[in-house]
Amino acid sequence: MNQKLVLFDIDETMISSDGAGRRALARALREQHDIPEEHTRISMSGKTDPQILMEIFTAHGYEKAKALSHIDELIACYLTYLEEEMRASQTLILHKGVVAILERLAADENCYLGLLTGNVEIGARKKLDFFNLNGYFPIGAYGSDSANRLDLPHVAVGRALTHFQREFAPPHVVIVGDSVNDIACAHGYGASVIAVNTGKTSWQELADCKPQHLFQNLVDTEAVYQAVFN
Repeated sequence: MNQKLVLFDIDETMISSDGAGRRALARALREQHDIPEEHTRISMSGKTDPQILMEIFTAHGYEKAKALSHIDELIACYLTYLEEEMRASQTLILHKGVVAILERLAADENCYLGLLTGNVEIGARKKLDFFNLNGYFPIGAYGSDSANRLDLPHVAVGRALTHFQREFAPPHVVIVGDSVNDIACAHGYGASVIAVNTGKTSWQELADCKPQHLFQNLVDTEAVYQAVFN
């Protein structure tokens, strides 16, 4: 059996944080730039944190250079509020089937796990920590590595080589995600993709992007496991 590097998205693929990230971001923008909360009401699905901030700044009239100059400080401020907003969330959800499939894949010597997420690394780890999921993912690629999600598979594969001492050609990389951007990211790299309809994107929108596999969720452990190695 071929060895596989399986890269999981976080938000809406594995967990739902009840809008904690959006609220933390809104607080940071209001505090540092007096940008009202309604400017954060954009689609964030499948986007990187820096990309989201650029869209908000641009919509608020900032020129690109000015917006870029504020990204790092905004993210630092956002991270100070994220954990607080997570704790205040009324409905933190670990999606059904997530732990079972992670356990199954982690137990397979032909499978190596990592993250591929638009969250900056510290934010990603804070979110996963609430659900005790960090231990499954020794490596990852994050929005803090690039604002362009299409760059992230290359980053993840490079880190996998360093950490696992294994090379993974694109056909041996599997990306698991809930958005059209996850699918585009996989297709752009030549990886296969397992799409799950656990986020805000409709089944039909996901299907139209032609993922190799499409599931309602990750509940059917055996079917998802077989899809990884298909």
